[in-house]
Amino acid sequence: MVEIPYGKRMKPRYVRFLIITAVGIALVAFGLDIPWLLITLIVLGVLNAVVCVGALYVLTKQPHTVSDDELRLRQLGFFDWRLPTADLGAAQVAERSHKGQRSVEVIGDALVIQSLTKTNVTVPFHEPQLVNLGKTGVQRVERVEFWADDPERAVREINARTT
Repeated sequence: MVEIPYGKRMKPRYVRFLIITAVGIALVAFGLDIPWLLITLIVLGVLNAVVCVGALYVLTKQPHTVSDDELRLRQLGFFDWRLPTADLGAAQVAERSHKGQRSVEVIGDALVIQSLTKTNVTVPFHEPQLVNLGKTGVQRVERVEFWADDPERAVREINARTT
């Protein structure tokens, strides 16, 4: 199994959130004399810090992967899709910007797993696939577009297992 990291663009954003949260907690702790508000803001700050640390952990420890049997695509802890490599066509590097509303959604005939509104790898399917995104229900897609930190390597690794 080969890892395909995808968090390089998002990690700095979570680190900034973590720093801002820590500074905010310190300022609130030193600046407020209203106990209930102080406790509420500190609890919210700690919860935000936990979310940021969790996102950084997932970005580091749960990358996309490809093996001889499957391509596994993830988006933080919210999306995990396994595709048999036998169903995949030839992957290509194709950087695109998306104006989608969500980090994982169907746009046209593609499942788009974006990183800060961008994708850089596209993989067509031999036959259309069904994907269930929860609220939007099951949808039919003909390709997947996603972000990889090293798109050339990702395409090489995927194509080595599909052709």
